[in-house]
Amino acid sequence: MVDVFELARRYHDELGIEEPSLATMAAEFFDDLGLKMADFLSKEGYTVLSTKFIDYDKSLVMDITKGDKRFEITLRKS
Repeated sequence: MVDVFELARRYHDELGIEEPSLATMAAEFFDDLGLKMADFLSKEGYTVLSTKFIDYDKSLVMDITKGDKRFEITLRKS
């Protein structure tokens, strides 16, 4: 099992969540799910343009693109 702070570092480095406390909250809520989603999307030819964690909504929002199409994927803690 990976330490939550290591996961937070990866959310920061790999997904661009700049604020350390938000990266840590994303890691606590989603473990490595967001990272795995981004990796899967990348392997499928999508590019992650930006990622943000909206803590009041407990949501990780990924803005992605493939070709001329653009999408937004939201992971939400229920």
